Amino acid sequence: MLCSATSMKDIKNLDEKLAQSEKENEELRLRVEELTDFIENASLPLHWVDGEGIIIWANQAELDTFGYTKEEYIGFPISNFHADQEVINDILTRLINNETLQNYSARLKCKDGSVKDVLISSNVLRKDGKFVHTRCFTRDITAIIEEKERNRELLLELAQLAAIIDSSNDAIISKTLEGTITSWNESAERMFGYTDAEIIGHPIQSLIPSDRQDEEFHILSRLRSGDQVKHFETKRLTKTGNVLDVSLTISPIRNAKGDMVGLSTIARDIAEKKQEEQRKNDFVSMVSHELKTPLTAITSYVQLLIKNSKKDGTDLSLPIITRIEVQAKKMISMIHDFLNMARMEDGKINLHNETFELRPLVEEIAGDTNLLTSKHTIKLLDCEAINLHADRDKIGQVLMNLVSNAIKYSPMGGTITIGCEKQAGKVKIFVSDEGIGISKADQKRLFERFYRVNNEKLNGVTGFGIGLYLVSEILRYHNSQIEVESKEETGSTFHFSLKIQEG
Repeated sequence: MLCSATSMKDIKNLDEKLAQSEKENEELRLRVEELTDFIENASLPLHWVDGEGIIIWANQAELDTFGYTKEEYIGFPISNFHADQEVINDILTRLINNETLQNYSARLKCKDGSVKDVLISSNVLRKDGKFVHTRCFTRDITAIIEEKERNRELLLELAQLAAIIDSSNDAIISKTLEGTITSWNESAERMFGYTDAEIIGHPIQSLIPSDRQDEEFHILSRLRSGDQVKHFETKRLTKTGNVLDVSLTISPIRNAKGDMVGLSTIARDIAEKKQEEQRKNDFVSMVSHELKTPLTAITSYVQLLIKNSKKDGTDLSLPIITRIEVQAKKMISMIHDFLNMARMEDGKINLHNETFELRPLVEEIAGDTNLLTSKHTIKLLDCEAINLHADRDKIGQVLMNLVSNAIKYSPMGGTITIGCEKQAGKVKIFVSDEGIGISKADQKRLFERFYRVNNEKLNGVTGFGIGLYLVSEILRYHNSQIEVESKEETGSTFHFSLKIQEG
């Protein structure tokens, strides 16, 4: 009985141990399933590579990251999926040498042809000293790299913007709404004399004359009401107390919410503009003075005509009237030049194109020229049977100005030739003289507005330097250009080309 009781106790113990073993096995099985699920379905890409560099396992995250199926990925050399072969060669060499890799940068190829930037952390499982497989963790950092690249580009753009601000000829100044200066570029330093260390943090009022201190308040009020402040002409002070004429363009600086937190000012030195305005005023005064000369002559001739008409004897009325006409035409020509120049600068010139014969126009110019000079002979050359489609009056003005210019540059007289040369559907029209010629230096600036040749041989010759400027502009409107060929002491030829109107 004792033996039987012992056997029963042993059996019971064995059953308990068996039950415990089964429980532990079940727990172990569940744990294995959990770990397997964790590895297979982890969000972090994982793969194994054997000693030959062949992928022997990869989890779903690895496959999803690069877009492959198991059949397309597992069983293939890992080198097939690296964009840089020297990188994978280095990785495998280090792992074979039993190194552990932490955040090794690499680029892996996706199925769709794109390339992803990754960080690889890996070491090797070994048994009995033999390479079994790697334990490789792959972290996709493509988005981080792209963000860094965007930030780099943004920083580059900011650097370029800063360079533009620093290299701008205009002063660019930022300030708070209270008027404290917060930024100051190099042009501001050149314009006002303060370095950024001297002025940043100080009130903008230090640049404003005492009689204009209220301007900042009114500017801020306009910006807050939605108005724009552009090209506001005013005066500002330099460090030395000099007063500058400036043009201000002021814009609000806003935060991410759209609230105005400061002001950005672009200040342009307009001293030259003001000087130009003064030059224009002086020019008007000069014009008034110059116009008095032909008007005085006209008045004198008229008085002489009246006086002689009361006398008996030789009738001088015809030559006197002729002189009156010449002087009147001079004055009218000058007035027309001024008006045309003003219209061109305002962009208001209009062409009235028509088809006309060139020869009659040239003959008109020659006839008018004969009234202006007794020292010169006007010669016409080969302008027959040529039709043009252009603004007849303005082409006539071009020719008249060129002929007048030829008279001016040949004060001793000689032949002035108005000629034409047909050239493949176009006609080259030229005016040549036998005068003093024009230097190379003067030729480069001859068609600038108000430019006059400085030559003592032209002393006493009147003019404002706008005739050739008008010639150049009129021809530009006709898609042509004026050119000059000249040699000092020999003469000059001015020429331009226009299309011939066929039929």
